[in-house]
Amino acid sequence: MKKIFKILLIFNILITAVYAEDKHDHDNHNHSEEGFYSHLDVVIFADIMRKVDKDGKYNEIYSHSHMELGKNFDGGWSINSNIKLEGGPDGDSHVHGGYIAPDGEDHGINDHMLVLEELKLDYDSKKFSAYLGKFNPVVGFNYHNFPGMYGYQAVEEYGIKEKIGFGGSIKHYAGSLGTHDLNLSTFYADTGPLSDSLFFSRGHNSKEDSGVANTEDFSSYSVSLGGSLPYSFQNNSFVKEISYRLGFAEQAAGIDDATDNTRYSASIMHEHEISDDLGSKIIFERMQIDNKAAEAAHDRSYTTGGLELNYQKWNIGSSYTYIDNDADEADESFNGNIFQGSIGYDLSSNVNLNFGFKNQDTDNKKTERIGTALKISY
Repeated sequence: MKKIFKILLIFNILITAVYAEDKHDHDNHNHSEEGFYSHLDVVIFADIMRKVDKDGKYNEIYSHSHMELGKNFDGGWSINSNIKLEGGPDGDSHVHGGYIAPDGEDHGINDHMLVLEELKLDYDSKKFSAYLGKFNPVVGFNYHNFPGMYGYQAVEEYGIKEKIGFGGSIKHYAGSLGTHDLNLSTFYADTGPLSDSLFFSRGHNSKEDSGVANTEDFSSYSVSLGGSLPYSFQNNSFVKEISYRLGFAEQAAGIDDATDNTRYSASIMHEHEISDDLGSKIIFERMQIDNKAAEAAHDRSYTTGGLELNYQKWNIGSSYTYIDNDADEADESFNGNIFQGSIGYDLSSNVNLNFGFKNQDTDNKKTERIGTALKISY
């Protein structure tokens, strides 16, 4: 446990200003005041693996934490970063570089990585924005939008992250026709010194390692259209609180890959304040990935639906993900699913405690876990 406390101390030393917002956008800069800003989210999970194929029961402690740190300048310019401390749960491969924790053994924070996930120069105005550096291309919804304490995990696994390039968005306020933005970017996988991690080293990425978008040229790109649906029906609060995003990305094949990787997505979310004490969220996303991992004749889709209810200091969240594989090889042609849910309570304005469970049947491996998550925001 000493290492985690040292890391948290480093985070607090780096914080030069306090920023707190209930609905914070973890992937997009949204700080308007000049000067330094910071935002720290620490989430510590403690899970018990109750059902694991061939491995029996064991315990896990891991973190999903990040800090945004940046500086705003005059005229809409800013420098922004996202630093992540993460060591994913056993069996999940979403932790930047595909590291999988020891299978079937108790493990804790000694295998965590400190990663500089984003570092970019931004320009923002009312009608358009632009960015340059290391960033996460926008295709589907931000994985933090998905309800439940485990809700982010399935969505983060297929996200596109840590790319070098540039992009921008065109913003349009259409009055009664809603607010919309068109986001475009071109990129390649990070092969510089920031592709490695501290504490637990995942290794330095290079072009020779192959992999989608690992080309060191701007042959990969993403485009997405998102915003709020029309709210011309002023008496219909349901309609005016719906947001959406339609996305497409093509990641070029690496030197040893068979073909390019493409994906299409459709996402929609409805948030509604039912009363002063009660709020709800309904979310849906479909992500179709063709030529997964640049393998010919291997397509995979993720279909996720989620529901969240918030009552005073209580919150209940759940989601279900159906995974459909279409592959020529029999051992890869399987269907899977993930179901998770949790209940949480706000101990204070900055601290939340959750209890949850997750049942997962993917990659021909079944697991079931129960656990707690302590969330702290500054």
